[in-house]
Amino acid sequence: MGKEACMTCDFVIHYVMPKLTLHIPVELVATAKIEAANRHVSVSKLVSDFFTTLAAHKSANDTPRHQLAPRTRRLAGCIPEQDVGREEYIDHLERKHS
Repeated sequence: MGKEACMTCDFVIHYVMPKLTLHIPVELVATAKIEAANRHVSVSKLVSDFFTTLAAHKSANDTPRHQLAPRTRRLAGCIPEQDVGREEYIDHLERKHS
């Protein structure tokens, strides 16, 4: 067996991120700091993660209204969303078809 050469390169990439000023109630600032400390992250990271999650959820679940057909676009949102589980739906079908 021959000796293998191993090189280790350590480098740091610095990203320049713009600053954002938020105006929020003092109580919410305290809550954000506590939550960030509990998660061992900065408040900036907490807020960034929140908006990343929010954007991912929205893009995964929502079709932009402008991409809907005209008739569908007019109807979109006129019926409030309901959280109906499988059992409730089965009950509904049984009542409907009995």
